[in-house]
Amino acid sequence: MNAALAIAVLEIRRFLRERITLFTTILMPTALMLIIGTAFGSGTSELPVGLLDEDDTVLSAEFTAGLEESALAVTAYSDADDMARDIRLGFLAAGVRLPAGFSDALEGDGAEVVMTLDQASTNGAAVAAAINATAAEFGQVPTALRVGLATLGRSDGEATAAVTAVAEQVAGAMPAVTVDETTVGAVPATGSAFASAMYTQLTLFIFLNGMLAGIPLVESRRLGISRRMMATPTGVGPQLFGVGLGRLGLGLIQAGILLGLGVGVFGVGVGHWPTALALVLLWCALAAAVGMLLGAVGRTPDQVVAWSVPLGIGMGMLGGAMWPLSVVPPFMRTIGHLTPHAWAIDAWSAVVNDGARFGDIALELGVLAAVTVVLGVLSVILLRRSLSR
Repeated sequence: MNAALAIAVLEIRRFLRERITLFTTILMPTALMLIIGTAFGSGTSELPVGLLDEDDTVLSAEFTAGLEESALAVTAYSDADDMARDIRLGFLAAGVRLPAGFSDALEGDGAEVVMTLDQASTNGAAVAAAINATAAEFGQVPTALRVGLATLGRSDGEATAAVTAVAEQVAGAMPAVTVDETTVGAVPATGSAFASAMYTQLTLFIFLNGMLAGIPLVESRRLGISRRMMATPTGVGPQLFGVGLGRLGLGLIQAGILLGLGVGVFGVGVGHWPTALALVLLWCALAAAVGMLLGAVGRTPDQVVAWSVPLGIGMGMLGGAMWPLSVVPPFMRTIGHLTPHAWAIDAWSAVVNDGARFGDIALELGVLAAVTVVLGVLSVILLRRSLSR
């Protein structure tokens, strides 16, 4: 065991001396986490909407106040062309126009609100829902007043005052109408915009670094170090165990850095820590197995790099480490789940966003464990042969 640990420490030191290591272990994942988290966290949860009030009455002002209390960030406009320009430029999700005579129509058979959208907009349903919710709440009292007076068969001031008072009392007691907007494919709201960035970059770069960790194995074999170690009383078993531990240790070091940044600096909530740590350990073991496999079959360090970069990034793209799989067609989601990345990211999403525990992600953990075992056994067989040459 001491020999295996000594080999593991040596392997970690050798890999950390590689110039590419600093880039792929710390600089690149940290930069991407910062960029992605900032990009998704800089926006507002309210939809920006322009409002053109051509009626300019007390009732239209009250309607505007109702819109501002909904899921809309309202900006007042005095010119229809200016509002249309900002809609086309994408500064506004939509435009709302209260036409002249809005108040009079509201007290009659009903008022019309005009909504303007850009032809490429996807926010029409959300804006319409907010307008309808405001209109429904705003029109309760006038509607009740008309119905009440019609039922009584009276329209005098005394009846109007009495019915209005009752209608306002009933409307005030009714629960408020709220609009919840959900955008398919967006980064989940988990209390921190950096949550998705943390676990996707952790998944992507631990696997990529695991592949690149095959470089020292190729160098060790090329320089004859492996043959000399095989000639010592240590034997092949402890050497293979030490090599595997070294790669596992590299993954855990990077996971510690990224989790530390996510949780300590960016305020990401992990959820159930034991489940998260088990997921980290399993993913690091899988990456270690891949590194050993490439170290066994690679002939030169350049060859390992040539395999690692396109495969690591390509599998990350297919598996959802670059963008959510929810935004791709169903057949691409199926293809993506041919990579271990998709299963790992599904598990991370459940842990971070839903507080999932072991039983909730049993399928994902089982798939990752099976892939790890298969790759681990194959890498040991091939590495034993390559180290003996």
